Parts: sequence; structure tokens; C-alpha cells
Amino acid sequence: MDLLREATDEAMMARCIELSRDAIGQGEYPFGTVIAAGGQIVAEAVNRTIREGDVTRHAEVIALSIAQKALGRRALREATLYSNVEPCVMCSYCIREAWIGRVVFALGSPVMGGLSKWNILRDTCISHRIPIFAPPPEVVAGVLSAEAQRAWRDWNPLAWELAKLRGVLVPPDAQEGKVRVLPAHSWPSWQHMVTTFVRLASKAAERRPRL
Repeated sequence: MDLLREATDEAMMARCIELSRDAIGQGEYPFGTVIAAGGQIVAEAVNRTIREGDVTRHAEVIALSIAQKALGRRALREATLYSNVEPCVMCSYCIREAWIGRVVFALGSPVMGGLSKWNILRDTCISHRIPIFAPPPEVVAGVLSAEAQRAWRDWNPLAWELAKLRGVLVPPDAQEGKVRVLPAHSWPSWQHMVTTFVRLASKAAERRPRL
């Protein structure tokens, strides 16, 4: 990674970790997400599952909803989603359908993760067979992992030790602090054509008068 991108990733991840600490004060688990484009924050969120009594209200999903309204899906190809913890399967599915171009996280989640457990983020079959899904985004794992661990430990030392012992949350690499990068897949020409056709067909359907 170039130095500017690395600095941006660290700054955005620091904001995620700050949000995760804010979430604790709001009675939530320490999860925080930021979506940025061009080095600017477009959306940010914490979990709202406890306060709203809704298991779907993960930080990533909330941030994606805000970012789609602000930028639209096509622009999200150039956006990066940051999370202090590897997105789960549900969130990873939404990330792929929203066309996010990069995903950066601090801690791995081998039990629930959409990369390390179920590989939704890197699955090529989804986009090859269903072109409304983007090709696999670039994934960067391990950014500020020590700081992210500290926030969880400060929240509940016992819960953090249990999470580590059971392999629920771990540094993405055996060497703590080492960042791992998985490159993005490019958009094939046929997928550009299909997505354009689908978009035009949807617009035509919206203009068609209803009986």
C-alpha cells in the first residue's frame, strides 16, 4: 500500500475504534463502522441491536444505508468500508450487493466472519452468476489491531479473554500488527454491460404508467 492510503486507513480505523468506545456508552457492544470516499467520511455508525431490539441493526448495515443514499451504488465502487471487527456474513452480503470497493478491518472473526469463516467477501461465484453483485473487493485485515483489542479489553476484560480463548475475535494474522492485503477483482466487460442493461430496464419500468 502507498503511504497516503496507509495513513488514511489508519485514521479511518482510529475513528472506528473511537465509535466502538462510544457504542459502549450507549449500552451497545463495541462495534464501529466508517464508510469513506476520497479520504472523506460519508457515513459512520455503531450497532443499534440492543437499543432498538433489532438483530439486523449492525453498524455496517446502518452505515451502508446512509452511504447509498448519499452517493448511490455506482460511486460506492470507489468507497472503503472500515470496521473494527471483520464484518459478519449478513453484513458481508450487503457489502457485496452495495458494490463497496474496499473493506478494511482490525480484528478477525473466525466464528462469524464473512471472510475468514464463510468467505462471502471474496466469493467470485456470486458476482459471476448474479451480476447485480460486485466482484470481490480489496480486503485489508489487521489495521490498528492492537488498538482495537484494547478497546474490547477496556470494555470487559473477562469477555475479551473469553473471546480470544474461544477464537471468536483474533488478530487476522499470527504476527500481531502485520497487515494483510487481498487484492480486488476487476469488473469484467460483460458485467458492465449487464448492470447497465438492468439499470436502464429498471428506469424504464419506473417511467411506465401504472394501470
